[in-house]
Amino acid sequence: MPNTYNTRIWSIVTAGETPFGTANVKIKGGVWTGGHAADTFTITDVSGNVYTWTYPANADSDVGFQELGWLSGPITFGGSFNGEINLYLGSK
Repeated sequence: MPNTYNTRIWSIVTAGETPFGTANVKIKGGVWTGGHAADTFTITDVSGNVYTWTYPANADSDVGFQELGWLSGPITFGGSFNGEINLYLGSK
């Protein structure tokens, strides 16, 4: 299943770069489900902002993301992760 960017909730399942070039996006929050203990997920924007999360040892837990604010594209998703990350976009 590829990453999907066609709604206000992005679904990230593989590492890679967003297809929007230099577009700016506002990340209001998110949730990571289905990961394995010690998996890592990273978001990096063109301005050098880097956000990294590690999946908890308790596999029954999800990882929630707080608001990150505006990020400048292109945005890259990286790390060594399993599961699905849903990022909630804001409009203002």
